Amino acid sequence: MSAPRISAAMIVRDEEQVLEDCLRSIGDQVDEIVITDTGSSDRSREIAASFGARLLERPWDDDFAAARNHSLEAATGDWILYIDADERLDAPRRNHLRRTIAGHPRAAAFLMRLQPKQGFTSYLEARMFRRDPGIRFTGRIHEQVWPGITALCAAQGLTVGRCAARILHVGYDGDLSRKHQRDLPLLQRAVQEDPNRVYCWWHLGDTLAALGRRQEAEVALRTAIRVANRNGIPRERFEASVAYQTLARMRFDAGEDALAVIEEGLAALPEDQALIFMKARALINQQRHEAALSFLRQLAAHDPGSFADPILAYDQRIFGEFALDLTGVALLRLGRFAEAADAFDQAAAAAPEQDRMRYRVKAAAAAARAAGAAQPREG
Repeated sequence: MSAPRISAAMIVRDEEQVLEDCLRSIGDQVDEIVITDTGSSDRSREIAASFGARLLERPWDDDFAAARNHSLEAATGDWILYIDADERLDAPRRNHLRRTIAGHPRAAAFLMRLQPKQGFTSYLEARMFRRDPGIRFTGRIHEQVWPGITALCAAQGLTVGRCAARILHVGYDGDLSRKHQRDLPLLQRAVQEDPNRVYCWWHLGDTLAALGRRQEAEVALRTAIRVANRNGIPRERFEASVAYQTLARMRFDAGEDALAVIEEGLAALPEDQALIFMKARALINQQRHEAALSFLRQLAAHDPGSFADPILAYDQRIFGEFALDLTGVALLRLGRFAEAADAFDQAAAAAPEQDRMRYRVKAAAAAARAAGAAQPREG
């Protein structure tokens, strides 16, 4: 059998800052790069051409799925790699994608680990799938390809495999205000067109919260939770869980008690590690330090570098730097100064260089209090 041909299918608009690194990362893994440009005014087209990409043009009409499907229609490979300009493919060796496909002849698609942001854990996404007319993206924003993959598996008795390559996303680093302003009208239309999309309701609420529109955010987030409970789909339980995270974060930011909403979220999804961290924080705010320590020990038992959840991504610092810092705060308030100093020292060791000094200051202060407590009193 001949080696499977792979087409990378992309959409691009004004991505000159990131596109070159993306195309370089896939160069030896795919046979064809198909890019639909939706109106670039920078050097994106020139960069695409320098990598031999087939460049298509399609006016932007506020529909990510339609733009992606434009690339799929033009692709000629046996398989599709779906990747964005602000992502990088990290494959363990040359021709890894072709070898993976060849080794799983009954696969319809492959899951890859996606790291959505630098310093976060990864989760699984279907990023490589057969080129088939039944597999198309749906949804104006947060477009999905999974329904088509599921239908193909059912019709032909195919399976979904795992690929060791990873996708690294860099687009959520830095200032996100431009993304929030762009996404808001799309999300508002998306939930009107399909009010059962839990993830879109959450993203709408999260975007509104980031824009300071708290009351509207609360309505959207509660809608996400209500729709997930009504639908009863397992994956949507996880999507509702991030709605609870945003609700809790808004309460923390406003200086309010967040424990009730956190408990509500953990009742629905006890394994949400971000909510466990938030619970420890809320307990410390209520002066329940011993109770907080038990949850912080649970978090610190995970290795931040290797922890992975199939669906949710977490800031790695909740298993290291942040958990150790809160541990130090709880121990300090309990009068266990030497243990607090050790926890702050560990937080400093886990933190990036630019953040270490503040933990070292805390450690020194706790150590000084420990030394003072150990001095015999006169009289």
